[in-house]
Amino acid sequence: MAHKVLGSVQPAYLAWVPFYQRMCESDVFVYLDDVKYSKNSFHNRNRIMTAQGSVMLTVPVKYSGNSSATIRDISIDNSTPWARKHWRTISQAYGKAPYFDSLGPQLEEQVYTRQWASLGELNVALAELFRSFLAIETPCYRSSQLQVSGQGNEKLVNLCRELGADTFIVKPGTESYHPREYFEAHNIGFKYFTPESRSYPQLHDGFLPGLSILDYAMNCGPGAFES
Repeated sequence: MAHKVLGSVQPAYLAWVPFYQRMCESDVFVYLDDVKYSKNSFHNRNRIMTAQGSVMLTVPVKYSGNSSATIRDISIDNSTPWARKHWRTISQAYGKAPYFDSLGPQLEEQVYTRQWASLGELNVALAELFRSFLAIETPCYRSSQLQVSGQGNEKLVNLCRELGADTFIVKPGTESYHPREYFEAHNIGFKYFTPESRSYPQLHDGFLPGLSILDYAMNCGPGAFES
């Protein structure tokens, strides 16, 4: 009997490569956008490569007084031209990359020339853009639109039920966060996922791991994640 595997991750800004690896390992994938926003996390920032080395791009958010806000609801601070600055940095960093001419116009038009109200909307839009560009066919949903009840592991179990999955993706060593017996009590098994360490050609000498998917996509192009 074939299993249906669900993967679920909080949407980050320009999420890194393992985010999309997990998506590829899933039969169905959920952007956990209705969980609490974490300050000083990768929810609103990520690293790209420039000629001067790696640079952190950070989306300014209105966090003060919103300590319980979800990723979906956290507001972006558009009082500064952050999007224009990010795009200028990206275009300068990757203007000579092999796939800049095909990916760059999409990013500029669909993301960096628009004004975004919430971080969740921005992050999911970026994730969908890269999913399409990299030819990842896994169906994706936003947890806020599914309106599944519960918190923590209860919510994850309910997401599996809602989408007809009998298997949930976890990283090895996370049983303290996701008790296996709890999921098994609801007839949901585990699929263990270990991010693959991929090296690939970058624009500059050497290889720097842990960068945004942007670096991978600009250098490796469409279909690079086909399984």
